[in-house]
Amino acid sequence: MKGDSSWLFATAIPAVMLLVLFAFVFYLPQVQADCSIWNLKVHQEQKGWLRGIPVYQVSVLNTCFIPNGCTLGNIHLTCGDFNTSFPINPAILRRLSFNDCLLWDGAPLPTAIAAYVEYAHSEPYPMTISSVTCIPQDP
Repeated sequence: MKGDSSWLFATAIPAVMLLVLFAFVFYLPQVQADCSIWNLKVHQEQKGWLRGIPVYQVSVLNTCFIPNGCTLGNIHLTCGDFNTSFPINPAILRRLSFNDCLLWDGAPLPTAIAAYVEYAHSEPYPMTISSVTCIPQDP
């Protein structure tokens, strides 16, 4: 009996490893293809000066590059007590409350497209994506 159970154990391990490999190869890419907050990249840099005040440009890029794409909408950014020395169209970036700014008035940001916002302030506001909605794609 001892020899029989070791043979079963030795056979079961490769079978389980094959099952895990199958799940990794066929299931995980599908999970990664779903749109999410991780498909958005935020970049911020100083672009110039306005009457001695630094001007910053924030870009938000939809980096989802799956075949049918993934459109992301209702994009919210952390933005502290966002304020700027020159007016920004609220349809581009609007502070809803402390640390909550809405990009593009909630409109979708398609695959491989970037949204740009410029503002002037003495210090840059740390901006990160706080929430996003995945917009279903037509097949």
